[in-house]
Amino acid sequence: MDLQLLRRLVEVPGVSGHEERVAGLIRESVGGLLDDMGNVRAGNGKVLFVAHMDEVGLLVTHVDSEGKVRFRKVGGVPDQALPSQHVVVHGEADIPGVIGVEPPHFSKTDKQDLYIDVGASSPEEAAELGVTPFSPVTFLKAFREVGKYLSSRAMDDRVGCWILMEAYKRAPDAAYAWTVQEEVGLVGAKALARSADVRAAIIVDTLACCNPSITGNVRPGGGPVLRVFDNYGPYPRKLASRIAEIARMHDIPIQVGGGGGGTDAAAFQQAGVPAIAIGIPNKYAHSSVEMVHVDDLRNTLRLVITLASEL
Repeated sequence: MDLQLLRRLVEVPGVSGHEERVAGLIRESVGGLLDDMGNVRAGNGKVLFVAHMDEVGLLVTHVDSEGKVRFRKVGGVPDQALPSQHVVVHGEADIPGVIGVEPPHFSKTDKQDLYIDVGASSPEEAAELGVTPFSPVTFLKAFREVGKYLSSRAMDDRVGCWILMEAYKRAPDAAYAWTVQEEVGLVGAKALARSADVRAAIIVDTLACCNPSITGNVRPGGGPVLRVFDNYGPYPRKLASRIAEIARMHDIPIQVGGGGGGTDAAAFQQAGVPAIAIGIPNKYAHSSVEMVHVDDLRNTLRLVITLASEL
């Protein structure tokens, strides 16, 4: 497995609506065409494999009179994950900053006034550094091996992007797509689903793990997860059963579970295309320390390659 390529994918910024650098790296590696929405497509076939390029993050709204960079969240960023973070503002340049936290020496409340400090004391100084309104902001990424896991911000869903890139090199006769703006409403997938001439869509995404009341008996390291139910409802049992059968025939470990939220599979389902997500268990989802098990990456890649030729 080319983990250096995965590292590069994870480290490239791509907040929802600003996926251009991710798309560029994917096209550099596998080619493909860019549609009007910014989705990347490669290959041909009646089964389409999909992963989303965007990540949750922040967006600059304005710089106040003291040079504090004010922001809003893009996608489901947990409030508790914001304080005491190193960030990068992607304005006219890539500008380092921090989201500070009030020292306990004089803090009288748990409520924090959160802003990004880029070392500026006025809007003019911030502008000189390259901070512009509505610039995307990502958390500083530390790609690390932690035991049998890989940890970083944006594993969701750069691991899915990476798996599709590796699968395309080995099974180019299937269709592949890398979508935009999944984290803010499945935007790219909705456009793609309306125009794609396919009989099924298989979405490769991470699965927030693990809460037995939602995900079932899913565990990291146990293999890819057939996501049969989430907040958008159930997914096709016939398609799920066929994928599970193919996995068993090839001794590929597979789990069955549910998920919170949703994936690009919902966009295809709503457009009348049978779809299901294959999830990679992801600990600490939407934080800056997401963790995925290396065995799950390996087995999900095996499954996608096999499905590309047999589904």
